[in-house]
Amino acid sequence: MKNRFPVLFRRSRYSPFETHPGFFKGALSLRDEFDSRFSDSVRADSRRFCWDFWNRGDQFRLLRTPAAGFFSDSNYRAFIRHLTGWGRENLGCQMISHPWLSAYVDGCQQRLHTDVPHGPFSFVFSITHWKRRTFRGGETLLARPTLIRCLADTSENTSHEESDLIERIAPEFNRLTVFDPRFPHGVERVDGVSSILESRLVIHGWFTEPRPMIEGALGMKQALRPMDAFASTVLGKLAEFPNAGLLSLRLLIGPTGQPEAITVLSDHLLDGLGHPFDRKTLKTILLEAPVSFPRSRGTTRITLPLELRSS
Repeated sequence: MKNRFPVLFRRSRYSPFETHPGFFKGALSLRDEFDSRFSDSVRADSRRFCWDFWNRGDQFRLLRTPAAGFFSDSNYRAFIRHLTGWGRENLGCQMISHPWLSAYVDGCQQRLHTDVPHGPFSFVFSITHWKRRTFRGGETLLARPTLIRCLADTSENTSHEESDLIERIAPEFNRLTVFDPRFPHGVERVDGVSSILESRLVIHGWFTEPRPMIEGALGMKQALRPMDAFASTVLGKLAEFPNAGLLSLRLLIGPTGQPEAITVLSDHLLDGLGHPFDRKTLKTILLEAPVSFPRSRGTTRITLPLELRSS
């Protein structure tokens, strides 16, 4: 008999990226701290001598510095707590890489590239005064699935323009952008500004370490075996399809040990042509997988990331 519980999706449809405006309430404090350090261009302050000019030919050209060493402990820790908590809640990723603070002035850019080994999700958090910018460019560039299919499917006989192939995401102030780093991405060349105070200014890195997390009535020892059985069945069924990527689930287990709901937090399973996994098929797999936990005195929330690698 099939299980009877709802399968929900955090996002209404698949997309290789998502944006979150007004992400961090302390964004202005981070920006004010940056401005106060560079507002006096005459004073020689050793704290200003922090930039690495990362210049790799025509591929990368920008100023960067470790964000942890730039901001005050209070501002930085508040931001990291908020960012890491968001990744755990919405992606199933427990940690983040050490973030960079990067500034883009005249001639700075990142040409299209991929950086899969760093983590399953990349993030860009902007403290750029975007609405009063004086420069051109600076958008985050991300290949659309259409581009992947064009490159992989030689039978396609359809013309496309650049806007069909490349997404341009404005780094608006206090906006978090999260994307799948398997898709080619970069930063549009910045032109027209020489002052670092007017630059494209972002904190960026990767969400890392997708792993299970159990909260509530059941402990890890009680939940481990049934969780592993469920995960093994789901992964086995998914392996029958030509897909790879990260599927993060949240299981809400009631006191009876039966699931009350399963929420798909992120479904970044793609085939070789960049097509996302069919949601109806995914629902069927989740509903038919065995899922039964010990009884308890309350509800339990299990975050379960499942990584499927290409064969």
